[in-house]
Amino acid sequence: MRTVIGAAVATVLLWTTIGLSALQSPAVRAVDEKVLREYTGVYRWEPTAFVYLQMWDEFTGFGTPRQLIAFDESGDIRTLYPTDPDQFFAGPGMAVSTSVESRIEFQRDGTGKITSLTWQRDGAALRTARRVEIEKHEDVRFSSGDVTLTGTLISPASGGKHPAIVLVHGSGAENREYILPFARFLIRRGMAVLGYDKRGVGGSTGDWNTASFDDLAGDVVAAFEYLKTRSDIDPTQIGLLGISQAGWIMPLAAVRAKDVAFLISISGAGVPPAETTIDQARNEMTMTSMPPQGVDEIVALLKLQYEFARTGQGGTSTPLPVRSLPLGWVNRPTRSLERRTTLTGNSSSACTSTILDRLFVSSRRRHSRCGENWTTTSWRKRTRQPGRRHSKRQGIETTR
Repeated sequence: MRTVIGAAVATVLLWTTIGLSALQSPAVRAVDEKVLREYTGVYRWEPTAFVYLQMWDEFTGFGTPRQLIAFDESGDIRTLYPTDPDQFFAGPGMAVSTSVESRIEFQRDGTGKITSLTWQRDGAALRTARRVEIEKHEDVRFSSGDVTLTGTLISPASGGKHPAIVLVHGSGAENREYILPFARFLIRRGMAVLGYDKRGVGGSTGDWNTASFDDLAGDVVAAFEYLKTRSDIDPTQIGLLGISQAGWIMPLAAVRAKDVAFLISISGAGVPPAETTIDQARNEMTMTSMPPQGVDEIVALLKLQYEFARTGQGGTSTPLPVRSLPLGWVNRPTRSLERRTTLTGNSSSACTSTILDRLFVSSRRRHSRCGENWTTTSWRKRTRQPGRRHSKRQGIETTR
């Protein structure tokens, strides 16, 4: 009997240990970005199946260390988290580090050069991808007025003239690699791809925060004109590909460079920036269960702001109260709402945040990027403090 009980206890302890281990997040090793770059490149599973490894900051945010991301032509995207030299794991989602779906290992030759990777997904057969050199990378620079833009031209390793695509940024501090995942598969199909650092990002001069849509369109035209000077590019087959805000930028560029061969807009808006951001603001406020009357009043303020920016008319010297929000919606901007902003091109979506960041309650800090560059603002829910009166009636409190 004691033997049976002892065996049962041992079994329970064993499975408890296994269960606790499964709940623990895998350890992610801190590795310098320069080290991670050694693993970037093109890997081929089979003759018509490829996976591309590159550094990307979509999941960490602009200005933060970039991560090593695998973009498979099948559509799978995974962040590779380092555990040991040449060993990584990937979670069950694009940027999930709390559990392990796959183990990835890199192999090297006798000289230490990476030659392949193996990908072991739970419950699946081991896959091997060979590293292939089918791309030619060249760092380039060109001028847009008094701004110098730097980038990388990636061409097929084969010779001859190639059609080409200029990658056009969305909003934010995007670098030359940010849009690359949307177009890299085209390189092995014979197209060259030019990505450049936005003004004030990476090696480019200038400041994208103060640039208008026309300024940014001028940068696109400068990239287009640069490609036309190259002997390895077909000047009659140069087009543009961009995401989000590029949907407004690329048509402006095409008007100025009438021989642009084509435009590809990914999630670009088909309506003016003001209409887009007002619609976004309404949807986000509705999603957070803000009272409908409060949503309507805030949208009215947004429309007033845009009208003032467009015409200079409709301003007011006193703050406009929003009276329909519950007490929990507390607004604490560093500057009052009556401050006016100048709506410049690149701040189309950012101008919304000057209102939204002052109306949405959260424990975060954001920097608004409108034409007059609102200062960083701090947000928090109103909490009871000793010696301070708190009214139960609805309304919001605004402080300078």
